Amino acid sequence: MIFDLRLEAGWRRGGWFFWLLAASLSLCHCGRTATRPVTRQVVVLGFDGADPQLAARWMAEGRLPHLQRLADQGTFKPLGTTNPPESPVAWASFATGLNPGGTGIFDFLARDPQTYLPELSLVSQQKPKFLFGLIPLRRPRVTNERSGVPFYQAVADAGYKTTVLRMPLELPPTRLRGGKLWAGLGVPDVRGTWGTFFYFGSDLTPWEAGDTEFGGKLVPLKLDGRRARSAVEGPVDPTARAYRRISVPLEFTVTPQGDAVAIRLSGRTQTVAEHRWSSWFRVAFPVTPFLAVHAICKFYVLETSPDLRLYMSPLNMDPESPPLAISEPSDYVAELARRHGLMKTIGWWHDTWALNEEKIDEGVFLDDLFSTMETLSQVTLDELKNDAPSLLVSIFTSTDSVSHMFYRLLDPQHPRYDPVLAAKYGDAIRRVYERMDGVVGEVERAMKPGGVLIIVSDHGFHTWRKGFNTNTWLVENGYMTLRNPHAQEPTYNLEQLFGQGSFFPNVDWPRTRAYALGLGQIYLNLAGREKYGTVHPGPEADRLLEAMRRQLLAFRDPDTGQPVLEGVYLGREIFHGARLDRAPDLQLDFRAGYRTSWQTALGAIPAGIVVANLKKWSGDHCASDPADTRGIFFSNRRLTTPDPSLLDIAPTVLRIFGVSPPDPMDGRPLAWAGR
Repeated sequence: MIFDLRLEAGWRRGGWFFWLLAASLSLCHCGRTATRPVTRQVVVLGFDGADPQLAARWMAEGRLPHLQRLADQGTFKPLGTTNPPESPVAWASFATGLNPGGTGIFDFLARDPQTYLPELSLVSQQKPKFLFGLIPLRRPRVTNERSGVPFYQAVADAGYKTTVLRMPLELPPTRLRGGKLWAGLGVPDVRGTWGTFFYFGSDLTPWEAGDTEFGGKLVPLKLDGRRARSAVEGPVDPTARAYRRISVPLEFTVTPQGDAVAIRLSGRTQTVAEHRWSSWFRVAFPVTPFLAVHAICKFYVLETSPDLRLYMSPLNMDPESPPLAISEPSDYVAELARRHGLMKTIGWWHDTWALNEEKIDEGVFLDDLFSTMETLSQVTLDELKNDAPSLLVSIFTSTDSVSHMFYRLLDPQHPRYDPVLAAKYGDAIRRVYERMDGVVGEVERAMKPGGVLIIVSDHGFHTWRKGFNTNTWLVENGYMTLRNPHAQEPTYNLEQLFGQGSFFPNVDWPRTRAYALGLGQIYLNLAGREKYGTVHPGPEADRLLEAMRRQLLAFRDPDTGQPVLEGVYLGREIFHGARLDRAPDLQLDFRAGYRTSWQTALGAIPAGIVVANLKKWSGDHCASDPADTRGIFFSNRRLTTPDPSLLDIAPTVLRIFGVSPPDPMDGRPLAWAGR
């Protein structure tokens, strides 16, 4: 997974997006279609980012007994992944059995060749329409940009009862005949972002207020005695002529004893002790006299004295009244909330951004991560025990998030390695793997006898010590030209990105031949495709791509003299399919320890080519080489296929159920011993 890419395109570019709208206009499919009796069962558990080498190490130490038993009696193998081994890319291929050229998902970001602006690659959007700025006439249309038919849809269409939990790239949710689906990665918060956290603090100065680089809002507090008044800034107002967000008042009062805070929000007050979580608050953001957007959030009291400091979670859609459908049927997520209590609905489930911006510490992050992981484990077990389907797919992301944030404590060579923190939290990743192992054991016991259990991850992990400024490399090697080479380049944050600020402001496009955007992609400034294209298709483009590839592979880290890149691939070499036109011209795959820098991913041109990664986000995979970034494959059946791939899961499940693939797939069914 990656940083806080926003679904919100900003009011100036359509930040109306997911807009409430559906709130008043969403459809509910009432009743359930009859399905076949559950006589066979397949359970597919996904653990995002689970690494085969770490799993093997901790199995050898006896810490993962359920996985070890599967390895002994069934199968444990590394699992081939996509290029790039990036979560949306990989999960799209997992679902459909297609390579990225078939799914059309190559990165979190795509670019508009006519504007050179980034846009989210997962969905496209159409505006809602209001009468007199009050009455919704047309809800926004959100289209899933992933091509291909998911295997779980084909199984459900064949009449098998199917349940899918927290599946990435399911916005809007796929309708499953007689089945249930809860969407995961890709679902926004009510601000239209992938998880804007809030930090309220009397320690903040006025010039520190505003948006962080990685998806946070910093709000200064001014104490009047023991009280501070503030506001929670929520969704974009779709009825306003100018861009503005709807806010609701918020009040904090430190108790006379000074060890707790009374938090008043949306007509409810909770008193929360220092170093404790609140329960969920329900928040209504009024849009018109007839319409409001409903959210939930919770607080953690970081400090009451000498400064008052609080963290507030992202504004998740209220599962009992979400402003757009995030499950199928649309009332399924409300049913889950009634059975299990209020829960996060946002796709990016764990608040990596607040830890990366160092507004919460490791302990707060882990406490929330384990609690959130437990929510999905309980939902998964409840579905298996009380409404058993023929096919259940459940995707956990805790293994990915903890690895992104804590890999530095496994790597003494990382710039952010801290021996004190390593002594306290160096076991964090292992602890999450141990809970993963516990989930596997619980699921096995809840399954029907004779069922097939398949456990996968979408990719593995590496330490990430240094960032590579790709656009800076392009400038220094004459592929990109700046109007004023001495001008100070801007530093982008994500609110600027998705509020559509100025991008590539210093680039001289008529004299530029290539540019980089996203996590490992380079695009030619191609005549006839890009607005100011300078490179002619055919031999000229081919020569340019080969020259860049040779130079990039020859590039050495100036500090160590070691290669930075493992591979540089032409898009047409590694991708094929109906969506090849969206592919990058070059795909960069980095050696362990390196990745595209944060600012390059946003299109910036910072100083220096190789820079230290000084963030707590210290492990990665998004632009690594797939050959050494494989995921995990476990099963309670013995596999005879020597080299399984993530693309093989879809055709394998279809074959188990005797369902023909709806379209040709790139993956192939796996072969089992004795079958």
